[in-house]
Amino acid sequence: MLRGAASALSRSADSAGVLVVGGLLTLLTWVVTPVWVVGVLSAPALLVSAPLALAPALVGRGYFVRVVADAGSTGNRDGAPSFVSWNRLYRDGLKSLVLSAALLAPLAALLSLAAFAVVASGVGLVDLGPAVEVAERGLGPGGPAAVAVAVAGVLVLVVAAYLLAFAYVRPAALAAFAASGRLRDGLRPGRIAAVAGSGSYATAWVVAAATLGAGYALAAPFVPLLVGVAFVFVVRVAAHALYGRGAAGAVAFDAAEPVEPSTSAGGPGAPVGAAGSRSARSGRAPGRLDGGGRPSASEASAAVQTGRTVPLDDDGEAAVDAGGFRWNGESDPADDESVGDGATDDGFEWGAGVDSEDKS
Repeated sequence: MLRGAASALSRSADSAGVLVVGGLLTLLTWVVTPVWVVGVLSAPALLVSAPLALAPALVGRGYFVRVVADAGSTGNRDGAPSFVSWNRLYRDGLKSLVLSAALLAPLAALLSLAAFAVVASGVGLVDLGPAVEVAERGLGPGGPAAVAVAVAGVLVLVVAAYLLAFAYVRPAALAAFAASGRLRDGLRPGRIAAVAGSGSYATAWVVAAATLGAGYALAAPFVPLLVGVAFVFVVRVAAHALYGRGAAGAVAFDAAEPVEPSTSAGGPGAPVGAAGSRSARSGRAPGRLDGGGRPSASEASAAVQTGRTVPLDDDGEAAVDAGGFRWNGESDPADDESVGDGATDDGFEWGAGVDSEDKS
């Protein structure tokens, strides 16, 4: 499990690009987000810049959601996913942030209640005299202080236990969300319990925790050299790949990325999103897949968007894209009934030969 997850990034067809982009997003998250938070505290009007200031963090979160989804659906068969469909990465990252906030809401409420009690007693809104007298009679002069220390200790233990539970449950909820792409699935107690209670997830979580601990320790000395920042990204990719692999046995995953063009319907040149796509073959509405949360092949696949391949038709020429234009610059005659082969509506023929007498 660890070997396959750790090698996911190196097995990617564009591993160098993913590493550079991921490392840059990690660095921007560490630098821009704290600066923005400090700026908001000093000038609340900067809160309106949140969508832009948090963009690196949200895109990075969305990418890890995609890693979990890909690991759960294919076991990272083709390596780590590429940085494509950035708008979906941003939206998934925002949903991931909302998911974490929802899981931390009870702890925030408890801490707020404790802080309110301390402030209320300090300003005299609550009379602690009777409680102090009881503590002094039962425990002596140092009774009130002992009670205060005991209450603070219990609060610290509760917070520590909650954070430990959050560290275990949050990846399970993230996997439940990544499986379908629907935020409500990541907030359903039943689905979360199904993932968190599975033995494969528990094993994957322990291995991921050890991987993160060792990886952060090794990367820390090299962070000033920026090499450590990229290594942190690699470690986090491996950890999220482990989460997805561990959750695969407890929840069904949809496809994480747009599917490749089909060769069975429409021939080898079937354009992306044409009749050969998975959604067209299954009769589902464009833009949806099995679970209804992942994108279908309505846009070019990751291989096309990263420049690793160009879809070809039966004649070996670049396939027509959604806009009706070929990658080699020619328009598709089928999309313009008023022109013939190789001609455009202004009478110019892209493929017309030049007569030797016209050269002069």
